[in-house]
Amino acid sequence: MTEQAADAAGGGFRAGTRGLLVQLAGFGDLIMALPAIESLQAYSTNVHWTVVTRPPNCEVVRDRVGDLRALNWPPDVVHASITARQLLRLRRERFDVAIHLYDISGLKGALGLKAVLAAINPRLSIGRTSSRGFRLFDVNWDEGQSNSPHEVDLNLGLIRSLGVPHITDTPTLAPEHSAVQRMVKFFKERLVGTTPCVVLFPGGTQLANHWPVEHYAALARKLHGEGLGVCVIGGRTEVNAARRIVENVGNGVCNLADRLSMQDVMGLLSLVSAYVGNASGPTHVAAALGTPCVALYRRNDTKRFSPRGPGRIRVLHSAVECIPCERTGSGRHTCMAALAPEMVFEAVLESIRS
Repeated sequence: MTEQAADAAGGGFRAGTRGLLVQLAGFGDLIMALPAIESLQAYSTNVHWTVVTRPPNCEVVRDRVGDLRALNWPPDVVHASITARQLLRLRRERFDVAIHLYDISGLKGALGLKAVLAAINPRLSIGRTSSRGFRLFDVNWDEGQSNSPHEVDLNLGLIRSLGVPHITDTPTLAPEHSAVQRMVKFFKERLVGTTPCVVLFPGGTQLANHWPVEHYAALARKLHGEGLGVCVIGGRTEVNAARRIVENVGNGVCNLADRLSMQDVMGLLSLVSAYVGNASGPTHVAAALGTPCVALYRRNDTKRFSPRGPGRIRVLHSAVECIPCERTGSGRHTCMAALAPEMVFEAVLESIRS
């Protein structure tokens, strides 16, 4: 370890240091990095911290991070020139230290991150590494030193190794006032007399994490039968799932898939009585907002990726042992399908009534 690396690892950030915090994963992962980011910003006030993340993530955390930059990631042919210009601008700022807040376990991701660091060219790079990952940085912090395998705690373990104490281990978010006002108006116009209301999110990036759409439909019917309002949210990829749920239940469900901005989703979630969703970014958003949250997870993912937040959170999984499927989208994922709608329904009612 160089003298500069040892100095940074001991928390010796100098006055006037320019620091870069890199989180190019999904916005759920960025939310789990917030306690580490906010602790670094609060403790190392002599450092000008810049956070670089994907463009969609910026809308979620723009009120929680001072200097926030967007980087198109992963790169593609269409945005190649934009990404190159973004990297060039970051390089010109001459960062003293870059801290990466995620472990890279795949070869493609490792090569991509190596290219990003080479393009930005910080004087020193620091990041997490694990037995399944790659040693990509000047200073590699071994995740095996952490007492907890959770993403929040791993990020906090990394900054503690730099001499930075954490101020919180709970991610929190708040929607913009204008988004809340829009959703208040929506409730008055579309959901009169249907309070409390439950939001369902039937999607997510990993198909292996999806609770079956027919289970969501069965849950929606039960909730509607209890006199509860039900909204289905999602992006473009969730449109078909939302339509199937609505068609299965009828007029008792409001379909908002691909109709709301992320700030509007946050405004909506801040007003409703409960949320149900798969392991996904919106589930972490709901938890960080303090919305009573019922999260549906694969059994093997609960220790590392379960949501954290200031409100009531129930993480449900079936008792079925996971058969290693490498998170592929093919076949039927028994561990998710075996999670009964009745069990989720009871958890939602408990969350609302407690």
